[in-house]
Amino acid sequence: MSGTQLEITQKIDEIKTDFAQQLEMAKDAGKKVVGSLCSYFPREIAWAAGAITVGLCGTTEGPIAAAEQVLPADQCPMVKATYGRAINNSCPIFPLADCIVGETTCDGRKKMYELLGREKPMHVMDLPQKSEEPEARVHWIDEVGKLKRFLEEQLETTVGEDALREAIKLGNRERALLKSVHACRKVHPPPIMGRDLVALSTKMGYAVDRHDYIRQMEAVHAELERRVADGYQACETDRPRILWTGLGNSLGCDKVLGLVEACGAVVVCQEGCGGVTRLNDPIDVQKDPLTAIAERYLRVTCACMTPNTTRLEDIDQLITEYSIDGVIDLTWQGCHAFNIESYRVGELVKQKHKIPFLHVVTDYSQSDIGQLRVRIEGFIEQIMAGRPDVDY
Repeated sequence: MSGTQLEITQKIDEIKTDFAQQLEMAKDAGKKVVGSLCSYFPREIAWAAGAITVGLCGTTEGPIAAAEQVLPADQCPMVKATYGRAINNSCPIFPLADCIVGETTCDGRKKMYELLGREKPMHVMDLPQKSEEPEARVHWIDEVGKLKRFLEEQLETTVGEDALREAIKLGNRERALLKSVHACRKVHPPPIMGRDLVALSTKMGYAVDRHDYIRQMEAVHAELERRVADGYQACETDRPRILWTGLGNSLGCDKVLGLVEACGAVVVCQEGCGGVTRLNDPIDVQKDPLTAIAERYLRVTCACMTPNTTRLEDIDQLITEYSIDGVIDLTWQGCHAFNIESYRVGELVKQKHKIPFLHVVTDYSQSDIGQLRVRIEGFIEQIMAGRPDVDY
């Protein structure tokens, strides 16, 4: 493990340990904790039940060795890291979860959930894969209702309509605020580097009180707006502006993002898991709450969906909105859905927008850093030279 990666791992451990201490105090005060594993998780239902929601996806290499005692070595690193941290006691947060919610996004996840369910009460939502079909909406509304009943049973409470509406308003407020934070990076040069925003977002995302989280993010937004007004520049004006698509938007699994900025570019926008497109479309507060929640979460554009045209429309729009010079699409090894869909993303980027595109397939290890650096340096040179017809 490199020195930088060791520092990041230590930083994540410190964040989680501090958060775990806060969770323990909250649980002592009677609060319940619900673990989540995907952007499809309708967190507003858990909030309406009075619970604290925590993300449990693994983002570091450490727990993978333990997971590989059970899971295939060629499985997606996120799947292995998530399971590994649950069984090797390396995560101080996992033991504090009263229950866990997952979704059938990919084969690796849903089979791993069968094993994870041995560790904690587990509810797996059956996610329809053709989200644009009318039947998908009907099915997903039913699944959201099942989740509500599961949480009511596990948390020994009743989720009322008024509580759901208040939770929806809170979630909408968060999304609007975070989208405004991301929008500050539309200026050139941006007021914050991509990796710095990822680190900040990861740290602040571990929040016991969502209202405190909003206050902290409001302070971040105000600071970024101040920087923009004052003409502050986080980097040189000649740095290429990169759109990050696909996976790897969390501190700990951001080695490629770090390389991109170390090699002379700047990531000004992130799409995909943990990115700005997960903030699109507020939940309709006028509709039946469960229906409105279901409709909003079915809009998430994971590559498990087919044909997933909304994701391509989002990327098309982001390239223009953020004045993008090049697109990097990251896929974890073993993730067939994102790997295949990358071809369509590349078509859009190169054929319509005429800008360079780089597809990276990697894992959480540091073994390919040298090779990745060479490819990324070549990609940035391609942008600087204005030669979008060359692949790296």
